[in-house]
Amino acid sequence: MEVNITDPTSKILFDYLRDVIYNPSHAKLDIEHLPPDFQDFGKGIVFFVECVREITSLAKDLTNGDLSGKMPSRGNEMAAPLKSLHATLKHLTWQTQQVAKGDYKQRVSFMGDFSEAFNTMVMQLEEQRTALLEEIQQSHEKALALTQSNNLFEAITQQISQWIIVMDKENKEWLFVNHTIEDILFDEKCESQLRQLLEFQADYFGDEPQTIELKLSGDENTQYFGVVIHPLNWYGHKSLAFVLTDISHEKEHLQELENVAYRDTLTKEFNRHYGMDVLNKWLKHGCYFIICFIDMDNLKYVNDKYGHAEGDNYILCVVDILRAFSKDAIICRLGGDEFMLLAQSWSMSAAEERLELLRSRLVSLNDHPESFYNHSMSYGVIEVGPDNTMSASELLSMADEKMYEYKRTHKAQRTTGVGI
Repeated sequence: MEVNITDPTSKILFDYLRDVIYNPSHAKLDIEHLPPDFQDFGKGIVFFVECVREITSLAKDLTNGDLSGKMPSRGNEMAAPLKSLHATLKHLTWQTQQVAKGDYKQRVSFMGDFSEAFNTMVMQLEEQRTALLEEIQQSHEKALALTQSNNLFEAITQQISQWIIVMDKENKEWLFVNHTIEDILFDEKCESQLRQLLEFQADYFGDEPQTIELKLSGDENTQYFGVVIHPLNWYGHKSLAFVLTDISHEKEHLQELENVAYRDTLTKEFNRHYGMDVLNKWLKHGCYFIICFIDMDNLKYVNDKYGHAEGDNYILCVVDILRAFSKDAIICRLGGDEFMLLAQSWSMSAAEERLELLRSRLVSLNDHPESFYNHSMSYGVIEVGPDNTMSASELLSMADEKMYEYKRTHKAQRTTGVGI
């Protein structure tokens, strides 16, 4: 800036102020060169310039975010606003540091829009932190509850008699077992059978729980299990839970009940109820088979003369002879001295030939020295085919009639005086 100043004092002061603005490193005012009347004024200008320099330095520091720079002197009243700003920024920095440490109670109320934005940010941080802490707490509680539930589950499953096996549906790995195989299976051979059966179920299992029955046959024992299958997710694995209940004793008991219901107590062969049930089923399915109606000769005579114990022996002797008819034949004691024999894939002539042979074996016992009554039986055989229209009772009556024809025909051949 070019100014034409002729007064020497004014020029000294003007040059000094110009250097202060444009060349501050060279700016210097020699007070001694000023007239005495201007020396106090010159000192005032120097003090003013020094205050401006302090203000400028602080402003630069604040602009650069440096709050650790040199502060203006106490007498620099011009720097008061910047000093206040500096103090405010230092306090705001401290508050921000406190927020960073987790103190979300800090609030700013002296910086207008910035205060509102800062306070909103802190409140949001507090809300997020609170929500996060609650979520963490809930996660800890869930993890603790899950651990406790798992411990309780394992404790309970160890106590129950049922066998629980959790299997990975994909790779067939056993993920959980509450009892060892040795504690459950009676035979080592059954283990491989069990694994194969469970793997088969895993391959063909749908989405709904199922109930099946497994039979495991060992070298010496056979075990039966009732199995309930549940689909589940086991620690991220798509799995199946097999709950096995050993029903071997129940099976044995059921077999005993069936024996009571379907077996004759004396001969251990099937009774009338079972025989008629089979006969009706074969008729329903249109099977080809023969019905043999068999009547023991002389049983009443034996019971009356030698007692029922000997009569029972006679019955068992006849049953033993009938068992030789065929391993596939079904022998039923209809009651007293009457029997029914059912067999598939036999013709009437072949059955009659076989029964006549068996009758001959029975009669041959009469030649034994210790035999004191005649052993004999009569029979009647009919064929039944798929085109049959008669009922079971009608067929049985027809076989019964043929048996009486046989009995009348052979009556004269039996030894007289022994009873019929």
